[in-house]
Amino acid sequence: MKIILVRHGETVANENKIFSGWTDYPLTERGRVQCVSLGRCLEKYENIDRIYASPLLRAKTTASYIAKSLKKGIIIKPELKEINFGLFEKKTSGEIMAEFKEDWEAWNRDYVHFKLPGGENLVELKERVVPFIDGLIERDEDCIVVTHGAVIQTVITYLLDLPLKKIWHFQCKNGSYTEIEYEKDFGFIKKIVPMD
Repeated sequence: MKIILVRHGETVANENKIFSGWTDYPLTERGRVQCVSLGRCLEKYENIDRIYASPLLRAKTTASYIAKSLKKGIIIKPELKEINFGLFEKKTSGEIMAEFKEDWEAWNRDYVHFKLPGGENLVELKERVVPFIDGLIERDEDCIVVTHGAVIQTVITYLLDLPLKKIWHFQCKNGSYTEIEYEKDFGFIKKIVPMD
């Protein structure tokens, strides 16, 4: 089976280095250009079974460009939302360090297990996303999944059977996609395509 993991186009929050897990920000002009490019680039996957997307506006908008190119519908899945950054939402790292220094330091010491105040940790994100991925595997679906950076990194570590702490070994830029082949309990990255 083939899973194409797509990160949404650039948003105002990305441009301004603002934490925006569950907070919606609009796409920038560059983000819209990335969506158009993704739509064209992913036309070659005309035989995919389904397109899934996070319910957050940036992912749904990106998915709509891809769906239009492939003439397919979009299935919205709440479990594909970005990690909830809790108190860090809508703030830059500088603002977080000034307002929540102890939490910032604790998170940087153990970004896998430290639960962001009012938010989630990576273990909880994985627990939310893995049943969805297992469902795809069980149905043997070729699909496109339009979602967010931490979700993509978590899915990659899961499919490649790597520890969750390895998520930073995979960079997922806005508007990029990663193609993973998964057969007989074995996953490998076939392609990583940035849209810059």
